[in-house]
Amino acid sequence: MTKKYGSRIVALTPGEDGLDLIRFDTETGEMTDIKNGEPEGVLVPGFVDIHFHGAYGIDFMSATKEQMSVLCKKLADDGYEGYLPTTVTAPASDVKKALANLPADPMVLGFHLEGPFISPKYPGAQPKEFIIDPPTGSSEWDEILDDRRLRVVTLAPERPGALDLIRRLAKRKVIASMGHTDATYEEAEKGHEAGLRHSTHTFNAMRGFHHREAGAAGAAMTLTPFFAELIYDRIHVSPEAAMVLIQTRLVDGQVIAVSDSTMASGLEPGTKLKMWGLDCVVGEGDVRLADGGNLAGSAITLRKAFENLTEDFGVDVAADLCCYAPREALRIKGHPRKWNLVDENTGELLASFDVG
Repeated sequence: MTKKYGSRIVALTPGEDGLDLIRFDTETGEMTDIKNGEPEGVLVPGFVDIHFHGAYGIDFMSATKEQMSVLCKKLADDGYEGYLPTTVTAPASDVKKALANLPADPMVLGFHLEGPFISPKYPGAQPKEFIIDPPTGSSEWDEILDDRRLRVVTLAPERPGALDLIRRLAKRKVIASMGHTDATYEEAEKGHEAGLRHSTHTFNAMRGFHHREAGAAGAAMTLTPFFAELIYDRIHVSPEAAMVLIQTRLVDGQVIAVSDSTMASGLEPGTKLKMWGLDCVVGEGDVRLADGGNLAGSAITLRKAFENLTEDFGVDVAADLCCYAPREALRIKGHPRKWNLVDENTGELLASFDVG
């Protein structure tokens, strides 16, 4: 259970036997110096989640500004430094309504547009009726695609007009990400030549690897430079498949853990809810369609993903995927605004500190 300190780190200094923390207690107004020796855990930067739909019964597409502010506070308690609220495939008018409620909070690092320029063959839980080709020329999507807060766009590079959109995004330094895609390796490679630099929830909702046609999954493991998202709830991707991706890509630090969290995160297993027009049921760390049991999304935040990664691959890998790689992908400069004290063996969040 996280210790609630209500404090801020005001200095990090090397001590005789380890790291010294000077902490200001916001409740008592006193300075506290933790001296001599390593802290009870490992310090890592705050979590940065670049693919996040919602949590605690709140969905970004329908949330009010007040609900988004509540979400920011809850995620801060979960060790988050920042995140990208992520859309689903929907009409442009619905996306614009959601964007109007993005709070001016330092936790919100921009937004991730997932769909509607994806493949109907791999929709996942995305509403198929709103899937379209990327726009050519002026369109109702221009306001969204030109929004200065836009950081990531998930699209299928094989769709007509996709390469032009990738080039358009690359010029603005917006990440074009391959996801919900039936792209062959060759089609993904053409996307990469146009500026594609990222894959969305790698292995999920994409053409898989085959020894005669490596597909989108093969491209996600081999194209360089490239960042590959990984949902690590041990459900969307098995530990063995995650190990293949990590060992393939981690040499260049280009695997990013994402939660792909939905409004089901933080709700009790068995809870029934309607999500993106679909009847769903919350499971143990996931959410599934009520009519067939297919995966509809994740029900964890990066806090749990960090624990899973630490247990399976070690705290260094967990820190790379949850803290450092997403900062690099988003080109976040400067020192972290938040530090998390975590258990070296379990990844449990022991305490969080804002730096000030």
